[in-house]
Amino acid sequence: HLRPPPTARSGQHGSGDVMGGMRRARPTAVGVAVLTVLGFATREASGACPNLCSGHGDCNIYSRCDCWDEWTGGDCSERICPFGVAWADDATGDDEAHAEAECSNRGVCARSSGECSCMAGFGGKACHRTECTSDCNDVGRCLTLMKYADDYYDTDSVQYTYDEMWDSEKIMGCVCDYPYVNYDCSERECPTGDDPLTTGQVNEQQLFYCTATGGSFAFLYLGEYTDTIKAKAGEVAIADALMTHPRISTVSVSFSITNGTACQTDAVNIVTIEFEQNFGDLSPLVPYTDDLSTGGTITMSTDGSTALTDSDGTSYVSVTGDKENDECSGRGLCIASDGTCSCYDTNSDTYYSSDGYGNTGTRGDCGYPATTTSTCPGDVACSAHGVCDDNDDDATYSCSCSDGYTGGDCAQRECPYGLAWFWYPSEDEVTHTEMVECSNGGTCDRSTGMCTCGDAYYGAACDYMMCGGGTTNACNGHGQCMSMSELALNADDNGDETDYEYGTDPNDASTWDASRIYGCKCDYGWTGYDCSEMECPLGDDPGTYGQYNELQLMQCTANAGNFKLSFRQEETKTIAYNASAEVVERKLEELFGIYDLTVTYSYGNEFCITDDTDDATLNVVQIQFITEHGDLPKITVDDSNLVDSNTDTKLVDFYIKADGQTISQDSATEFTSIMGTTESEYCSNRGLCDRATGLCACFTGYYSSDGQGNHGAIGDCGYQGPYKTVAT
Repeated sequence: HLRPPPTARSGQHGSGDVMGGMRRARPTAVGVAVLTVLGFATREASGACPNLCSGHGDCNIYSRCDCWDEWTGGDCSERICPFGVAWADDATGDDEAHAEAECSNRGVCARSSGECSCMAGFGGKACHRTECTSDCNDVGRCLTLMKYADDYYDTDSVQYTYDEMWDSEKIMGCVCDYPYVNYDCSERECPTGDDPLTTGQVNEQQLFYCTATGGSFAFLYLGEYTDTIKAKAGEVAIADALMTHPRISTVSVSFSITNGTACQTDAVNIVTIEFEQNFGDLSPLVPYTDDLSTGGTITMSTDGSTALTDSDGTSYVSVTGDKENDECSGRGLCIASDGTCSCYDTNSDTYYSSDGYGNTGTRGDCGYPATTTSTCPGDVACSAHGVCDDNDDDATYSCSCSDGYTGGDCAQRECPYGLAWFWYPSEDEVTHTEMVECSNGGTCDRSTGMCTCGDAYYGAACDYMMCGGGTTNACNGHGQCMSMSELALNADDNGDETDYEYGTDPNDASTWDASRIYGCKCDYGWTGYDCSEMECPLGDDPGTYGQYNELQLMQCTANAGNFKLSFRQEETKTIAYNASAEVVERKLEELFGIYDLTVTYSYGNEFCITDDTDDATLNVVQIQFITEHGDLPKITVDDSNLVDSNTDTKLVDFYIKADGQTISQDSATEFTSIMGTTESEYCSNRGLCDRATGLCACFTGYYSSDGQGNHGAIGDCGYQGPYKTVAT
């Protein structure tokens, strides 16, 4: 055999993958000596468990440790690390993934302490959460998506839930205090304002009327509450309550009914709220009416089209604001580090802070043109990265920037956009749908248009979650970095290929991560979220008994042609219809996934029988697995080249039986296949696996085996040495 002894079916975190065509030399006698001390050590008694289960387990009738919670290993000396929903893993069905995994498949377990060492960008005891960069710089709250949805509202003051999706308590982000912004709250908003050179525009006006005899109410705006407004409040009191909101500047309030009040029952009083210092198309005011008198209601018009009619029969319609609400009024550069505007003064066109209406003022928005404007901003108009509106008498001398550029003078670069990692839900259980710069997972460098991503993310728009090992050494060179959808396509079931898919429906909110989150598919012999750990040989526990090796049966009828057998996605070389048992055994053992088995015939010395008459004696091919333990997948066949030479037709009689199924040799003789019930455990559960070397450190009295309980070179601790009776 020119292959290693059995190890776990490698793949995503040891979940299973056969890397066809790979070969590694079998351990030599010297190599085995590293695993165990050759020679026969003595033991005091045959019934003792290894190391008495280290005081962390119970010894059962097989001298096998049943470890207590949080302990593992053949002698219960190793700690189990916390489990969490896996960030990336193989699918277990269509659109089914993210099972529980140790350290959430984003960390390495320290067996001595039971603590996860998490990949950069991930935290929590089980590495089950993304970390907030710089802890939101102490000017924001680091929240899960579920907590964000529970505690806040969207910009229209609507609240949604996000508590059923797999990532609801995993992806965390910053909810910044006003006026801080960016994914890590490292920048400040600059003042916004109306472009002073555009004309004929209007302020936003929102309307309501209240029917109630008493009590109080409030408004939600951008998800935050105003102060309480009493039912009998006048115009000034309503305005004052509105202006306590941190995002509402000056407003004016007017009643349609002289000497009216906020709420009335004897008349319909239309209340008009004009936003005098908040420009553009604004989010709606949303009334909170629980504290009004019984039966109290508030009717709103905020859409620019709904009419409300008062007691005098006069109709009023809300007005949608259409003024600009540009950063620095589009006439200055935002200094995001301190949230101030540096107003333009190029080409003798000078701007200063305004009052919001083109006059000098204290808004800090560059909305006051101190000179007669004659050109667009920029040393060269629009910095040569946009089109200047300067062609007619109504010229606004404003820039329309080319793709990839932004700012009033088009001098700054935009960064790539991606679907946001952390964003308020757009409906119940739906998020990750908003396109934002750097995917809200990084900071945009306005000088280069490049994103600097948080530790967990990569890509031009920070729109991918990276594999273990990072972008420079993904999977530590021992695996392939695959998206969740690719992992599904490469998933296996006990080594067999599956047809699972993940994320094929773009409208399925539960699989939003299909092409965004990446994980490692480890090469054979490697495991771990980053493929940094080596797997040790697998073997049967020599202390257990009453178990069976896997026995599979085959039978075919043909007199010409050839066939191929497959096991765990590996296919043998061509096998002739009349091949001997020795040839079939050799062809199967050439597969990387089979170390040792036996092939025997019940009748004759040819695989296929040429006599297909009813009373013929048929050959039952018995394939007994020796070194591959447990319940194994059924061998499959490509019999397309087996034929009946007399009729030159394709053979159809090829049977494979497993897991207790039967095949008859003749009318009197029947053979039964056997499901494997032996263990398939690292180091045969009689040693500890050194993940740095892939070698087993066998417990006293146990040694490398041949897979059948005898001394051998597999390196699995599956051979139990002789006892020495100790005199008393």
